[in-house]
Amino acid sequence: MATFRLLSAALAAALLVVTSTGEATAQAKYPAKAIEVVVPFAPGGGTDNLMRMIVGIIDENKWSPVPINVVNRAGGSGVVGYSYLINKKGDSHVIAGAAPTIVSGKVEGRLPGNHRDAMVALMIVAIDELMLSVRSDSKYQTVEEFVKAAKERPGQLTVAGTGTNSEDHIFTHLFEKAAGIKLKYVPFNSGGECTAALMGGHVDGGVMNPNEIVAQVEAKKAKNLAVAARKRLKDAPDMPTFAEKGYEFYWEQMRGVVGPAGMSAEAVKWWQDTLKKVVETPKWQETYIKRNLLTPVAWIGEEANQYLDSLNGKYEKALTDLGAIKK
Repeated sequence: MATFRLLSAALAAALLVVTSTGEATAQAKYPAKAIEVVVPFAPGGGTDNLMRMIVGIIDENKWSPVPINVVNRAGGSGVVGYSYLINKKGDSHVIAGAAPTIVSGKVEGRLPGNHRDAMVALMIVAIDELMLSVRSDSKYQTVEEFVKAAKERPGQLTVAGTGTNSEDHIFTHLFEKAAGIKLKYVPFNSGGECTAALMGGHVDGGVMNPNEIVAQVEAKKAKNLAVAARKRLKDAPDMPTFAEKGYEFYWEQMRGVVGPAGMSAEAVKWWQDTLKKVVETPKWQETYIKRNLLTPVAWIGEEANQYLDSLNGKYEKALTDLGAIKK
């Protein structure tokens, strides 16, 4: 009887170990439920286009065993969406499209944290350039004509951009300083809304990422006057830089994916491995990168964090000059 009880105890212990191991394996498996992809801006803008392209490629290739749902949480120039993500600390099934607001929001004091303390930088996937765009039937067919009109009518030419104290707002401020002009900046909730305002004739120009205006340019309904890059874009060699026209300023915007702080190691690895596959697909390289005039990158871990760290000083200066940060 004693031997039987010992055998029973041993079997029970073994079963407990097996069960515990199975439960641990199940808990470690990722993803275990539907994933929410937060876009902190309205539909149709650069971050929205980015995340819908990424999710579309994942879905087409059946790389996720669970649904991945894109949800727009616009407001506060990105602050509403990123605050939502930050409040999901430890939730591995919520991620977001990353714009430079993840850095500038903390610099400006509108977000409680950034990529170092409140979010996990999963991957920076591209560098996006900023341009000044007009309708094809605009009175201003060159950047010189735009500047001339702005000097003749100070503060009257309107320029659409996404958000206040954002990349587009900073671009407009730098353009004003470089050209010695005064414009009227008109903020919208997304690049899609900026494009609609421009094409509807409600503004004179728009601060655009290439992906926000490419369809209109291809249809000959819009025209890009100049780009704030250090050299002409490889896939748009006819578009001049502002600097070569005598208005020397530069401003770029990164594109990426972030998760909340406390995201599990399994989730971080799954997303990094999946994003590596995404950026290697022909659809990504041709339909997203080349068509949208982007510079492709695939930065993860400390490489991504150091790049984001490098933006702090740039945003501190630009936002102080704009009056968004008081000295």
